[in-house]
Amino acid sequence: MTTDGNTASQAGGVLAGKVALVTGAGQGLGRDIAIAMAQAGARVSVIDLNPDTAKSVAAELGDHGEPGIAVTCDVSSRDQVKAAVERTVSELGGIDVLVNNAHNLRVVQTRFMDTDDEHLSRHVNSGLFGTFYFLQESYEHLKARGGAVINLGSGAGVRGLVEHFSYAATKEAIRATTRVVAREWGPEGIRVNTICPAAYDTPAMNKFLSSADDEQKAAMTAQIPLARFGGGDEVASVAVFLASSASSYMTGHTFMVDGGANMDAGR
Repeated sequence: MTTDGNTASQAGGVLAGKVALVTGAGQGLGRDIAIAMAQAGARVSVIDLNPDTAKSVAAELGDHGEPGIAVTCDVSSRDQVKAAVERTVSELGGIDVLVNNAHNLRVVQTRFMDTDDEHLSRHVNSGLFGTFYFLQESYEHLKARGGAVINLGSGAGVRGLVEHFSYAATKEAIRATTRVVAREWGPEGIRVNTICPAAYDTPAMNKFLSSADDEQKAAMTAQIPLARFGGGDEVASVAVFLASSASSYMTGHTFMVDGGANMDAGR
């Protein structure tokens, strides 16, 4: 998404007057989504485990739209999640959009037989429990405003990537959560969808590419029909679409934002 940096120009954005809560928004894709939400006119609650990055992104949002608020939160703690939701509602007036993006990616990926209890727990606690807690604690606020939820899955789960068991399994559990909650909450006007991004420009991907040779890079690109890696802003633009009234009759779906790498996989 693009912006001319003029806050006033965002007054008529597709999310004008909305409040978006984005977890894991201190860096990477979470930051991109927070910025895109602000560009679209939303006031954003920047949730992150790191207070410094949360404050930095919240301040940065003022260059794109409304300034955000920074909320430090360990998403694996229900008490901290409850406090984060309460502060968001207190300071911004409610919650219209919930983006469950947080996931502990500092855990080294392993093959299935090399995975131990602690390794699996760290993924499940940050990814699945974080999503579970924010959904439950935000429910009444989303119900009051006919809100939208965007959960983050992964192509790693859809494809069953080797050496990504804990991450892939957690992300597929989140996709199942999306379908169940979409059915339960649909009658109350709450829409719930999943984005599965893959092959997009992130610090982790850039680090890998910087160490990969030309043959490795060509092999990866060859698996992408659009023949390029995507940008975080391209993933974020789909999040804005799912948060807006443009997707008002869509719920329970998985949106593969991956350049066509996993066609027909979002079922």
